[in-house]
Parts: sequence; structure tokens; C-alpha cells
Amino acid sequence: MAIVKMSKFNLIAFDSQRAKILKGLQKFKEVSFIDINEDDNEEEILNRVFDNEELTKIEERLYSVDYSIKLLKRYQVIKKDIKLMMKGNDNYTFEELAKKAAVYDWKEICRKLKKLGSNLDEVRSKISKKYGELESVSLWKRLDVNPEALKNLKTVDTYLGTVPFKLKNDFISKISELDKTYYEELRVTKDDVYYLVISDKSESEKEKLAETFRDTSFVVTDIKLDAVPEEQMNVLKKEIQELKDEKHALKDEIKSYDEELSSLEAVYEYLKNKKLRITETEKMAKTENTCILRGWIPTGRKEEFEKTVKEITHGNYYTEFEEADLEDEKVPIKLKNGKIVSAFENLTEMYALPKYNEIDPTPLFTPFYIVFFGMMGADVGYGLILLLGTLFTLKFVNLNKKMKLMVQFFFYLSFSVIIWGFLYGSYFGAEMPGMWRLINPANEFQKLLIGSMIFGLIHLFFGLAIKAYLLFKAKKPLDALYDVGFWYMALAGGIVYLVFSLMKLSPVVTNISMWIMIVGMIGIVLTGGREAKSIGGKLGGGLYSLYGISGYVGDFVSYSRLMALGLSGGFIAQSMNMIAQMLGGSIYGLVFVPVILVVGHLFNLFLAFLGAYVHTSRLIYVEFFGKFYEGGGKAFKNFRTESKYINLED
Repeated sequence: MAIVKMSKFNLIAFDSQRAKILKGLQKFKEVSFIDINEDDNEEEILNRVFDNEELTKIEERLYSVDYSIKLLKRYQVIKKDIKLMMKGNDNYTFEELAKKAAVYDWKEICRKLKKLGSNLDEVRSKISKKYGELESVSLWKRLDVNPEALKNLKTVDTYLGTVPFKLKNDFISKISELDKTYYEELRVTKDDVYYLVISDKSESEKEKLAETFRDTSFVVTDIKLDAVPEEQMNVLKKEIQELKDEKHALKDEIKSYDEELSSLEAVYEYLKNKKLRITETEKMAKTENTCILRGWIPTGRKEEFEKTVKEITHGNYYTEFEEADLEDEKVPIKLKNGKIVSAFENLTEMYALPKYNEIDPTPLFTPFYIVFFGMMGADVGYGLILLLGTLFTLKFVNLNKKMKLMVQFFFYLSFSVIIWGFLYGSYFGAEMPGMWRLINPANEFQKLLIGSMIFGLIHLFFGLAIKAYLLFKAKKPLDALYDVGFWYMALAGGIVYLVFSLMKLSPVVTNISMWIMIVGMIGIVLTGGREAKSIGGKLGGGLYSLYGISGYVGDFVSYSRLMALGLSGGFIAQSMNMIAQMLGGSIYGLVFVPVILVVGHLFNLFLAFLGAYVHTSRLIYVEFFGKFYEGGGKAFKNFRTESKYINLED
């Protein structure tokens, strides 16, 4: 129920057995290797292990399989089947995954799919090119003769070209003055006008025409076409259709491999793990005949680790273990908690893993998180929806480990939402006649605010208590008195003094609490700056520490969100009910009332739970962790890759 104890291992074995050892350790899973080359400087004895050729080969295979998967996913028929969705990813053990990759002829499948993909790309390129040709020819569609035939006329010169649209009128005006020149407008676009010009071969006519072309920016176009444009367009359209038919046939052939997708995904995961084995070898070292491995394993699995190595090497190995030093910041962190608490470990990881010499805060904040989340989302109906939804998912949907923990997280929170909803008497925002309730949030919000402050006080004082425990554990009892004891006196004494003096309760308790508060404040001033060297520095640091009491005031106020979010969710739910009730008496109510109730409450449920998740996390991260938790640990990385397509079981 804490941070897993770690041991460092040094393993020496024959280099010829390195691949088998790595494969066995990957099956073992809980190994985090250390880069020997960062620690050792014995360059004349130890050599870094490189296997670039094998790495290149595995990357090529990974690319091939990945290409095939993406190709199949692009054209697969998506089956919207609830049973298929519930089935989720395929489950494999590590042995089953290796066997699948060994017996399945994935190389041939990938080769065929790569060829189909290449052919498909080639056909697409041809279609695109044909469309470009079609667009180019279509500009001269109204030309009813072969452009090549025009070039062969002996008595006249022919020109095909364009004039800028803004010079169209100038061109028509000038060319109309030529007696022995004919022109025909073929096409008009927003930028250019396309013309056919036929002119006499006489020198005088040529000069006049050349001047007209210059003045109107006529650009002669040499069309590489030996057919009537419209006829060529029909040919191109036919070719495009044939190519499209070929494209559809290729797509259908690709779809015929749809059943291979799950197998290829399994192979992809296998190759990723194989690549990891190769890349991790770079952290190792070797001599002429031996390989040297160094890393971390959970202390509780030392015997199992050694047994695994012994079976692979047939006893030809040497290993030694060393318990991790508590102060070693390089020790990787792995958390181990019970079934309920483990679902909340993700919150710790999102903030920061503890250092090896710290404590795991997950079991400490989990009860508070459950209570606070329930207060913010309090509604029996909403809690039941969350409970039934998560229960169904856990029971019938095949989830990977990460998703399962997330669903379990909300499953446990649903009970708190139901309980607080019962205490508030909220059932989808409505009151149930005759049902008992502890408090009515709408009318007794002051009591709810006081309750929120009390929870906040307990939460903060518990955080300080943890800090005191850690200081005692570190054999610093005086620091526990200075940094926690005096703050307890100042805060608790101040709170009791304010309550008793404002409510004019027992004068004795009022006076005692006042003096406790004063003693605590004096203690903070005298010890808060004890690290400083000068007396002035010590006093200044102490006064600054006492100023931190304003931060505690802000922390207390932060817990008012426990009341605020609970009220906001309840009021929105009541508003949805009121809108539905207003429409209930009309003919439109038969249609809109169910929609408003279902959509409105689902939307409010989403907002309520999202707000509860975010603000409860903030109370944990800022108000609670700020009192005792530092974090900064490096996560323990299992000798496995993160599965993308399958569920890889331990």
C-alpha cells in the first residue's frame, strides 16, 4: 500500500544468450534498465552494444505492417455493432503474441497490400493527370477542327491564343480593322478570353496583326493535340471512367483483406516489443564474450527474476542485487495499492510521482476525494446513472487495464454521489415527498457552507499531520514542532477564539484559545526564519512565515466550492424540471418534455461531474499536497511497449 521497494541488479551472462535473456525479461515485464555507459568509464574493457542492422530491419518491418494497417483502416467497412464495440481489443498473453507473429504469414499479406496500395496510388495519379488534360482540352472545346490540321494550311496563318479579359474590347476593335483576318471567340473566363485567329500570309497583314497582338497582349498557345478537342474530351472521359473502375476494383480487393486487420495489429504490437528489446540493448555493455545488464526490479520479485535468468542461461550467469538507497533520486517509482485506491493512482501520476524517500499520497487523499466529489455532484439519480453505466461497462465491455481503472474510478465515486444526493434529498433535482433528508441545500446553504469549511479544516489539518509524521520519521521532532505544532496552535486557537467570542460562549475557553493562538504565532515568528544566519534575517523570515496565515484563510475559502458546485448542479436540475413542467400542459409537451428532461439532465450530469472532477482535483493538488507533498519521482517503465491495438495481459 505504498511505493514498491526497488533493488538494483547487475547481471553478467554470455553474449550469445543476450537475445534470449531479453526476451525472457520482457515476458517477466517488471524490469527497468539502467544505461551502463553513463556510469562506467572502462572504455578499454567495456563496449557499447549496437545492433543497427537489426534495428533497421525491424523498423522496415514495422513500417510495412503499419502501412498495411492504415491502408485497411482507410477502406474497411465500419460495423456499427454494439457487440463488436463491447468486444473491444483482442486479448493476448505475451506467449500468444509471439506465437501469433511466428505462425501468421504477415510478410506475404503486407507484400500484397503494399502492391495494392502502390497500384491504387498509381491509378489515382493517372486519374489526376487525365483530369488535368481534360481541363486543358476543355478550354478549346468550341474549336471544331484538329489544331494540327490548322498548322498545315498553306494560304493562311492560324493562331490559337488568349487575351486578358480587360483588353477584350481593344482586341476586337483592332482586329476588326484588318480586312484579311478572321477571328472567332472560343471561351471566356474571369481572367482570359480564348480566340482562334486566321490571317492572310501577306507581309502587310502580318505586320498589322503582329502590332494588334502586341497592343492587346495576345499570347499564342501551342496546343499539343492531334484531334478535335471535343472528340479528345470524350476519349479522356472514357479513360477516366476506366481508371475509376480500376480504382474501385483495387479498393474492393483491399477490403477483401479486412479480416486480416486484427492479426496485423497483433503483429505490429509484437514488432514494437521486439524493437524495444533492440533499443534497450544500447543501455548494456559487453566484453569479448559476455554481456552486462544493469537495472531495477521490485525487491519482492528478486527470486522470480533470478529463476527466469537461470532457466534461460542454464545456470551460466552471475548476478548481484543491491537495495535501493532512499536518497537516490534515480530510483524509478512504482506504486502498489489496493483495488479501490489503485483506481486513484492516475491522479497522483498527473500531479507528480513521489520520490523514493517520500510516501505515496494516493491512499491518504482517496477518502477525501470520494467525499468531496460526492458533495459536488450530489444527486441520487445522477449517481445511479453513473453507477449503472460504469457497472455495465465493467461487466460486459472488454477494456484494457488503463481504461478499466478509469471506469472503476467513476464506479467508486458513484456511491458517494448517491449518498450525498440522499442526504440533500435530491432526485434528478426534484424532492421526493416523505423522503428523509439531512439538509435542504436551497434553504440551509449557511449550514452547508459551515459544513464545507469543517471538511476543509479537517483536510488541511490532516495534511499538516502527515507533514509532522514525515518529520518525525526523518528524526526531526523539533522541525515537526516548529512547522506543524505552532501552526496547529495558531490556527486551532484562532478558530476556537473567533467562534467562542462571536457567539459569546464560555469566557474560559475563549481566553485559553486566545493564549494558545498567541503562543503559536510567537513560535512561528521565532522559528519560521531559523535557516537564516543573522538575527534580523531570522526575525524577518519568521514574520514572513506568520504572514502565511493569510494563505490558510484563502485555503479555507477554497472549500466553499464544495457547497457552490453542489448547489449549482441542483439548481440547474430544478430548472430543467420547471421548464418541462411549464410545457407539460400543452400539446407540444408530448414531444418536448421527454427531450428536455433527457437531454437537459444528461447535459447537467456531464457539467456536474466534470466540475466535481476538476475542482476536487484542485483541492487535492493545491490545498492538500501543498502542506506536505513535493513529488518529482521518475516513473518505473515496464519492459513492454504501450499497447495500441490489443490488450496485452500480464
